[in-house]
Amino acid sequence: MTRWYAERKQDYYYREAKKQGYRARSAFKLIQIQKKYKILKKGCIVIDLGASPGGWSQVASQYASKVIAVDLQKMQPIDKVIFVKGDITEDEIFEKIGEYVEEVDAVISDASPNITGNYSLDQARSVWLCQNALKIAKRFLKEGGNFVCKIFEGEDYPEFLNEVRKNFRMVKPYCPEASRKQSSEIYIIAKGFKKYERKN
Repeated sequence: MTRWYAERKQDYYYREAKKQGYRARSAFKLIQIQKKYKILKKGCIVIDLGASPGGWSQVASQYASKVIAVDLQKMQPIDKVIFVKGDITEDEIFEKIGEYVEEVDAVISDASPNITGNYSLDQARSVWLCQNALKIAKRFLKEGGNFVCKIFEGEDYPEFLNEVRKNFRMVKPYCPEASRKQSSEIYIIAKGFKKYERKN
């Protein structure tokens, strides 16, 4: 048994995910974000980016009337979740999502780049995914809508955070308890999308 596998088996959230029927330990990150910031409301419509294997979609579907789950990797069906196979960095994704929704209440992204081990490269790719997630949020969010995205901290992070601040009334970086201690990931929580205000 590898050390990684042994550590994973000991991981509290990994065990809890198995016990509670969540597809990934990351479900607890969204549960903790929701508890603190109330991103999702009953009956809302949600776009979940980087959704596979579906941990966040499972949590979102407990609140939402409809979830559009987007990923390049296939995902097993979940009640109230529509799966869209696609790349969030390609323009055609707007058309694919647009087949199912015109406007949504929340866009959430736990998308992560394929980790190379070169931190500068991984961090830059993480920001690139977040920039594309923000583009999708700007296209589909209702006035006052909410946005959550995972980003790796690094030199491009402050600039992206400022870009989010231009578009939302409340923006907070947050590290859920379920994030691994050694991880450099942080979640940007943004509430109150300024759809109709002029952006600088």
